[in-house]
Amino acid sequence: MTPSGPDESPVPDPLAGAGPVLRAADRWLGRLAFLLVVVGVVGVLLLTVLTGYSVFWRYVLGVPITWIDELSGYLVVSLVMVGVAEALRRGDHINVDLLVGRLGPRGQRLVAIWGMLAAIAFGVVLLADAVDAVLGVHAMGLVSEGYLEIGMWIPQSAIVLGAAMLIVAAAMALIRVLAGFPAVDRSRID
Repeated sequence: MTPSGPDESPVPDPLAGAGPVLRAADRWLGRLAFLLVVVGVVGVLLLTVLTGYSVFWRYVLGVPITWIDELSGYLVVSLVMVGVAEALRRGDHINVDLLVGRLGPRGQRLVAIWGMLAAIAFGVVLLADAVDAVLGVHAMGLVSEGYLEIGMWIPQSAIVLGAAMLIVAAAMALIRVLAGFPAVDRSRID
């Protein structure tokens, strides 16, 4: 049992019967995903400040700052990609429980296994394409056509990071299911 908060009763540890390797891997993934969430929060704050700054200059002073639009686009893609693993880990991706909810425990387990295998396959394809794109644009020295003129490999690297983390999170969820635990630990979700 672990305390869930200062004034709350303890919640059972969902991996109480798991071996030390599974528990350590789950903790490591949770910490890494949390770090990416913190990066995402900082990104959202930066995006908010930049957008407000741009709106002020454009509509109050009549001087548009055009490079902020380009940077905002890169930030949005980066925010999505740093959050994808945590969303999978928390079970926040879109799913349809209409049929799965009618299945028994064995059927639900098979669907969870299939879903994690599909997520891993998608992550592998995305990672391979993203790495190929990053290496290609870096080798060619491509820069953005906007006002920033930064190497295109920089914003595309967020896709590599997100795809790699998606693979790790889906693999961890698959291992949890194969070990007899739920893919998603709902006891730690607020």
